[in-house]
Amino acid sequence: MISVCSAVYRAHPAPNVASLAERLDAACGEEDSQLCVALNGIDAATAGVPPTARVKPASVNRGVGPGWNMAASIADGEILVFANDDCEPGPGSLEALARSLHEDATAGVVGPLGSTWDRTAWRHQEFVHPRPGEVRECDVVSGFCFAVRRDTFDAVGGFDEAYAPASWEEVDFNLAVKSEGLRTLAVGADVRHEWGVSAKAPPWRTIRHNGRRELLWSIHRRNRRRFLSKWGGR
Repeated sequence: MISVCSAVYRAHPAPNVASLAERLDAACGEEDSQLCVALNGIDAATAGVPPTARVKPASVNRGVGPGWNMAASIADGEILVFANDDCEPGPGSLEALARSLHEDATAGVVGPLGSTWDRTAWRHQEFVHPRPGEVRECDVVSGFCFAVRRDTFDAVGGFDEAYAPASWEEVDFNLAVKSEGLRTLAVGADVRHEWGVSAKAPPWRTIRHNGRRELLWSIHRRNRRRFLSKWGGR
């Protein structure tokens, strides 16, 4: 089974969690599918979560990493796919990600888009766009959609919730999986992403999380410091 885990904190037009749910059967192909949703300070009806999905609510927006951990805690699948609610997986796309994990014991994190990084300054360099059916090794698999085996997720302890509400949590997770001796792979799969929830925003924008409001620049700076203190010398 493929368990698709998503964290929702606001209602928005499609693509959204409802349209994601509609695509899952086709995207997972021959694999059974399951949608698990963390409700970050929003109720299921307002978010548009279908009644077939499993949900785990939080009274406030706890952030991306904690939300993904919440969704994973109610998932049954051997394969966990973490997906933003504004991504659009095409037919067979999530099945392709799962196949890569089934067939390659060295694969740790796989997704449709990867990137290379300058590991001295820890800055993004360029995206890795695999062609359909192609598999390319990369430094980091992008966070809007990626898959991991359940036992790998458990081995690294899930997502580091200190990065809440967002920023650097997926980079940290990729490195945690690499530290287990596994690889991060970009796999050619048809998954489109609107970059709505993930779009860049001005640094003076604020985010409400965990009962407080914080500037984006403050979040990014704090999380980058944590990342460098954790991984900079390794």
